[in-house]
Amino acid sequence: MAVFPLSAKHRKYALRALAVSIILVSAAYIASTERTERVRPQRVEQNLPPLSWGGSGVQTAYWVQEAVQPGDSLADVLARSGMARDEIARITEKYGGEADLRHLRADQSVHVLVGGDGGAREVQFFTDEDGERNLVALEKKGGIWRRSASEADMKVLPTLRSVVVKTSARGSLARAEVPVEIRESLSGIFAGRFSLDGLKEGDAVRLLYDSLYFHGQQVAAGDILAAEVVKGGTSYRAFYYRSDKEGGGGGNYYDEDGRVLQEKGGFNIEPLVYTRISSPFGYRMHPILHTWRLHTGIDYAAPQGTPVRASADGVITFKGRKGGYGNAVMIRHANGVETLYAHLSAFSQAEGNVRGGEVIGFVGSTGRSTGPHLHYEARINGQPVNPVSVALPTPELTQADKAAFAAQKQKADALLARLRGIPVTVSQSD
Repeated sequence: MAVFPLSAKHRKYALRALAVSIILVSAAYIASTERTERVRPQRVEQNLPPLSWGGSGVQTAYWVQEAVQPGDSLADVLARSGMARDEIARITEKYGGEADLRHLRADQSVHVLVGGDGGAREVQFFTDEDGERNLVALEKKGGIWRRSASEADMKVLPTLRSVVVKTSARGSLARAEVPVEIRESLSGIFAGRFSLDGLKEGDAVRLLYDSLYFHGQQVAAGDILAAEVVKGGTSYRAFYYRSDKEGGGGGNYYDEDGRVLQEKGGFNIEPLVYTRISSPFGYRMHPILHTWRLHTGIDYAAPQGTPVRASADGVITFKGRKGGYGNAVMIRHANGVETLYAHLSAFSQAEGNVRGGEVIGFVGSTGRSTGPHLHYEARINGQPVNPVSVALPTPELTQADKAAFAAQKQKADALLARLRGIPVTVSQSD
């Protein structure tokens, strides 16, 4: 490398240029540092094209989730998921005439497993029939679509969510992928203390709930096991407890001291005098078909003609024949709660406004029913929730139950404790 000496004049110009360069670099660094300090982390979501692999020999499968829109057929949803037309035709030709595949609920999800070759391997979704939702699982074996031979392989796993409210509680929960049924259940649990819609920026929600997985894909949510809401610096907690007593219809929610948590807006009346609870709310395995089903209410076995009463004050919004529900009555109550009474043999003269305890009909076996019973549902904003959590009286804990509740609460609270003090939205599935 050649070196040329500089004159005094040139050295002077070079030193000035160097000084200017140093000043510019320093200013740029300071500006960059200030911009870095002002940057706030943001969550960015972007839809990516399907993965493709070439020449590496790697076979990667992934799930595609597509929401059902009002009026959708299964073929419509599968087409939006990117499934090939010939595959859709094979499925609809074989199963399109089945009644259960025609009952799709708006806003639910259809899941499609796509293989490394870009072809669909599995399809999963729940149908929405009156009073029951059934898991439909299809798989492709040897080029032929068929019902999955392993529909019983459902796993129930606990899920933790910690959500910091930004604009609205429901919006923040939705962005954290908390299912709609969990959001509405949470609203009902604390309805006597505060409105979920009243949470403001900086408030927090911490949840522990059951999630149901089939073939590695989350397909549904179960009960909220514990919840903690921090509103304006005050913490509210709820813990789920279900007695092991035979014939129990489901659990109830209590505070950390085991006291009845909910003020259920006048729901202090059982809808009838019943013999037993023949089917509780929740997911269960069908004893004959060996498929998973969500029973969206509670079935009370009782003799034909047993009087059925409104479980709280409200307004009758429907009275008549309602598909598989048979003869049914629907009542709108406070706090967005709606109750449904199905399979009635006859109606009373009640119309319009009714009082809690007023007779609205009589037990029967109309609609899709195998014997006399009352199917009783509770809904919040149209979403079925466990009636015992929002629309049935909550029993006080007995002395025998208190020890079991304390043990359950301790385990749930230990899990929620992991989320306390975290100022951002996080999630963890165990």
